[in-house]
Amino acid sequence: MTSAFPEPGPDSPPRRAAPPPRVLAVIALGGFAGGVARYELGLAFPTAHGTFPATTFGINVAGSFILALLMIFVLEIWPPTTYIRPLFGTGFCGAFTTFSTMTVGADQLISDGHVGVAVGYLFGSLAAGPGAASLGLTIGRSVLAARHRRTAHDESAESGASAASTKDAERGERVMEGMEP
Repeated sequence: MTSAFPEPGPDSPPRRAAPPPRVLAVIALGGFAGGVARYELGLAFPTAHGTFPATTFGINVAGSFILALLMIFVLEIWPPTTYIRPLFGTGFCGAFTTFSTMTVGADQLISDGHVGVAVGYLFGSLAAGPGAASLGLTIGRSVLAARHRRTAHDESAESGASAASTKDAERGERVMEGMEP
């Protein structure tokens, strides 16, 4: 019997190691929290039959924004960590956002004869998701730039204070030697 997945040969790329059990546990925890959050929002803001599924749309757009913003913070601002990205990125955002629910919602709208709403939902999602991600990246990069400016300002002020104290010390020495009044 042949396998659908052939054994790797000498030219095959190396297999990636499975994540450690603690990372898998963190992903599961984030997935649980993201799934519960999506479920609770669905209960709090139900969508009437045949109408635009605003709750799922909002969840997916918010998830796109959160994931993009999170990636800037995780990769460029916060110190390296093993668990934040799997917890919030893969776990929470992966379970919070839902491509399958979007697809099922669009299919139900089409089946019920609301083709225009379904098309608007699908294309709106395809436009709003990347737009929200772009906004998340922009805000994250703005925070990063502000941190860089603040760090440069602090270093400049520190070196300026150091230079001023050196000048004061030199002047003090000249005064002591009678070179300056």
